[in-house]
Amino acid sequence: MGLVAFTEIGSVLMMRSSSNRLSGSAMNDIGVLRNAAIVFDEQIRWVGSMDDYVAGRTAGQWSNVGEISLKGHCVMPGFVDSHTHIVFAGSRANEYGRRLQGVSYQQIASEGGGILSTMRAVRDSSVEELADMGIRYALSAMKYGTTTIEIKSGYGLSVASELAQLRAIRLVREQVPMRVMSTFLGAHDIPPEYRDNRAGYIDVLCEEMLPIIAEEGLADFCDVFADTGYYTIAETEYILGKAADYGLRSKVHADELSYVGAAECAVRIGAISADHLLCISEQGMKNMASSVTVGTLLPGTAYNLRLPYAPARAMIEAGMTVALATDCNPGSCLSENMQMMISLACTNMRMTVEEALAASTINGAAALGLTDKGQLSPGKDADMIIMSNEEYANIAYHFGVNHIEQVWIKGKKQ
Repeated sequence: MGLVAFTEIGSVLMMRSSSNRLSGSAMNDIGVLRNAAIVFDEQIRWVGSMDDYVAGRTAGQWSNVGEISLKGHCVMPGFVDSHTHIVFAGSRANEYGRRLQGVSYQQIASEGGGILSTMRAVRDSSVEELADMGIRYALSAMKYGTTTIEIKSGYGLSVASELAQLRAIRLVREQVPMRVMSTFLGAHDIPPEYRDNRAGYIDVLCEEMLPIIAEEGLADFCDVFADTGYYTIAETEYILGKAADYGLRSKVHADELSYVGAAECAVRIGAISADHLLCISEQGMKNMASSVTVGTLLPGTAYNLRLPYAPARAMIEAGMTVALATDCNPGSCLSENMQMMISLACTNMRMTVEEALAASTINGAAALGLTDKGQLSPGKDADMIIMSNEEYANIAYHFGVNHIEQVWIKGKKQ
């Protein structure tokens, strides 16, 4: 494709960082340019002021560039949603109603609801039916500005159904223009048939599922739900160690419902991210701040479950790399809208707008190990979203509406 230039842009958020992440106080340094231009094809080729662009054009540098004026608009990197569960089946709307009546998530799960409810629906679904659900939610997420998305398994909890979910994720990857990353979350819960044989199910995970997943190239990451009532720290380290032997990088559902030391565990094993972190300890924050592990926060889940939010302000002040994601799933957060997560993070987790936008772009990419996403700088993929106005704070301030007017992925308008 030929070169294209966005010109007269009201504001550009570059999110540049030589380390491909923004941590601690640096999360406010999002690189805002006013009256700017961007030259791109599939990748960003040049970003700078309109004056410098005009000077280059006058000198013949941009003689064959197609220009699009974006006066009065804001351009930023596409959102990177690094934690979702959008390949599923069934509905848990009835559980939502029960939670409104005061029944806890844990109580519903103990009665066979929660993850196990979705498990039963997934086991009754075909790969194609699961993929259709994932495609629907992925394309909806794209309309709200998401250009890269991670999708987890974890609702099959059997060899056949976990593989079906992962194969469905592969179909989603083939059918949508977004970058799709896949995570094996077979250790999301213990299936009913193994309630009295945890070790037996863990053997199935490690000795039956992982070899097939690796052979077929079905996953980029392996995740474990490390929390009270789910997987212990010892089990988490064992499963993720086995997954690493097959080349899968580690993620951890960490310290969501209670403190179990999962953040510390994630750092110890070199996990690429520790997610949720509602109950993280001060030591966990310190450990994560001095590590490569990204803290991925999911404010929509805390909002929906009416739980205390993750301590984002303390995390950032400790120097952590913080990302935001939707956790879009049928039980605790049925929302694929990253703009809503940004607003929740600012209002309820005391993040600045700049921090929340960094968390949703460059740091989301860091949580997936991607160095070509989440930034507008030369050599990065031309994944860009264009707001209907030039004031980027409106994403958080004017909540509940879609501010994204255009989505471009690898230089192509969607």
